[in-house]
Amino acid sequence: MKFKKEEVNETSSPKEYCSWGEVRLLTQIVAAKMHRSNNKYDIILGITNGGIIPSRLIALELDINHIQFIPIRNKKLHLEEMPLLSTDKKYLVVDEIYDTGETFSKVKYAMQDFDCDYAFLMRRFNDTNDNDTGNETTFIGKILNHDKWIVFPWEQKHYHRNNIYL
Repeated sequence: MKFKKEEVNETSSPKEYCSWGEVRLLTQIVAAKMHRSNNKYDIILGITNGGIIPSRLIALELDINHIQFIPIRNKKLHLEEMPLLSTDKKYLVVDEIYDTGETFSKVKYAMQDFDCDYAFLMRRFNDTNDNDTGNETTFIGKILNHDKWIVFPWEQKHYHRNNIYL
């Protein structure tokens, strides 16, 4: 079945809720792939807002203590707020999901002069002709290939545990 990327949206698509347990498992899967690659990173760059928590979890798995953030708000990259980066460092850029590729394209363009790899807990589609070909390595925890809107635990107003809302 082939899905059209533009059909998946927060308001009209069916929702799939991602649990904290699944986030932890996907983090471990991504980190294991990184360990197998033998790539070493100096700094993790989390894409705000969705990549903040996965960045911290991956940093724990990889024993990396330096995390900075790439400022994305309302689908716009705020270059004036970018952290100072160095061409002699290796960066791992982290986000929760690769969906349409719009955010990824903006970030990749901004990071073109730096040595970066990319990690996503999930990727919506397993397209081979996206804009992510190049020298970087991309680590993916799970390929979805469906048209549901993913709701991550940090996006939920109420946390459900054993039928108790906190």
